[in-house]
Amino acid sequence: MRVRHVYLLIGAGVALGVGAGFATEQITPSVYASTASVLVGATGGEPNLATEAELVRSTKTVADARTRLGDGSAGPPQVQPLPGSSVLMIRFEATTAAAAQAGAQAYAEAYLANRGRVARATVNDQIATLLLRLDDVRNQITEINTLIARLPSNATELTTLRATLTSLTTQSADLTTRMNELQTTPVDPGAVIADADLPTVPVRPVRWLYLGGGGVAGLLVGVALVALARSLGARWSRRIRHGTDLARHGEVGLLAELDVLAISAASHDPTARAFNRLRNEVVAELGERDRALMVTAASPGTASMLVAANLAAAFARADNAVVLVGAHVPDLGPDLPQVATTLAQIFDVADIPGLTDVLTGRTSLASAIQRAARAPRLRVVTPGGTASATGLLQSEGARSVIDALAQRTRYVVIDAPSTASGADAQSLASAADVALLVVEAGRASHAQVADAVMQLQRVGTRLLGAVVVPRLRPGAVPVIRTDRTGAVEYNTEAWIATGQSALDAPTRRLNQLTRRAAADRRDQRDQPRNDPVVPA
Repeated sequence: MRVRHVYLLIGAGVALGVGAGFATEQITPSVYASTASVLVGATGGEPNLATEAELVRSTKTVADARTRLGDGSAGPPQVQPLPGSSVLMIRFEATTAAAAQAGAQAYAEAYLANRGRVARATVNDQIATLLLRLDDVRNQITEINTLIARLPSNATELTTLRATLTSLTTQSADLTTRMNELQTTPVDPGAVIADADLPTVPVRPVRWLYLGGGGVAGLLVGVALVALARSLGARWSRRIRHGTDLARHGEVGLLAELDVLAISAASHDPTARAFNRLRNEVVAELGERDRALMVTAASPGTASMLVAANLAAAFARADNAVVLVGAHVPDLGPDLPQVATTLAQIFDVADIPGLTDVLTGRTSLASAIQRAARAPRLRVVTPGGTASATGLLQSEGARSVIDALAQRTRYVVIDAPSTASGADAQSLASAADVALLVVEAGRASHAQVADAVMQLQRVGTRLLGAVVVPRLRPGAVPVIRTDRTGAVEYNTEAWIATGQSALDAPTRRLNQLTRRAAADRRDQRDQPRNDPVVPA
């Protein structure tokens, strides 16, 4: 799945989530809240606000408030004591602003009225108790006065009775004073110090919570859709998109997955570092006698040539003698990027002579081996200038060339055609010790990978693994010059084979055709002629 598709799915999920949150917010009934502040009076001591809050929510207060509102469904309010004070904040919620205001005010007034009744009832109970005690004391006083009146003046009991009478008289006076105080003390349940306000905006639903919650939910849904799409894509997609897609092919191990595929110009750039690591992994898999490594692709294109060129350069950077054999002219078709480069351009060597020229007997193998510029340990054999290489790569001569090179150098890296282009790759694989499969993401299909593996298994060549590279697009690599027909212009007449070995002397860059020679050839293109045969 491409990055823009990931962003598209996640963005769509977030947008749908926000939209769903907005729609839910619109259909959710609005809730308004109003608050009344009540100062709790000190009736019989310092009030306990926690107890008073429970009194606001008590059954009696709720019933009184509903009676005041004329609404039997009005629920209990929210009560919050104000820290450091004797104030209760009574908050009531309703579906309209007026109902919320009326509810908060009704609960505040019902609470105060109920608290006043409770306080008055408490005082009345105290007065009743004092009256009972006062009546008892007065009755005792009457009885003692009656006894004193009956006794003679010299009776010994008179002293005790008079003392008791004095005490009872004092108690009666005290009880009378306390009762008078209770009867005259006003009951203060408290007061509403701030009437319930009329709310202007609802407290619920909170729009940003709905939108934010919907956005987060949509984000999670988008991420889940991306994961599901990747899972289904990896299982049902016809093409390889990521290195993990190779899990379907259990016999193909993933050696490397490159983010960028370019021509490595310096040993410290990311491409060179990636291929240095790939080189180490390849060397770790090679046997003691393994020398020839074939690099082929599952689908037509330029990717395998770039991988082979970079891998050969990585071998040379490790001070290994290596020969890169170009057995592949990149395919250019309507469904492929109209870009190409050649091994000659990459390593600054001549296009010809090359492999096909050796196979057709136009030159010797020694003359076709060229030393790469800026890489003393790397030699290059270009594909050559023969117009058609059909059947040449499948010949015994091609296998003989690879065997001869393997005997003269430590490593031979073969840039082979793709397995999807024909039987050339399979034929070259039979001459190689091991093979490396290049998979161009987004272009190679699962069927092509399976076919490549089967071709290698049929000839008994061990597959080290696969290198997944990004899909090459127009402008990714330099474009070679072509003539009007689209065919590459090779100077097949400007070189002469010599007996000097390129392993012992630097390769001389061959001169390009002059404009005049090129014009002459174009004028004579339609006329029959025989190309000169160059001795090998």
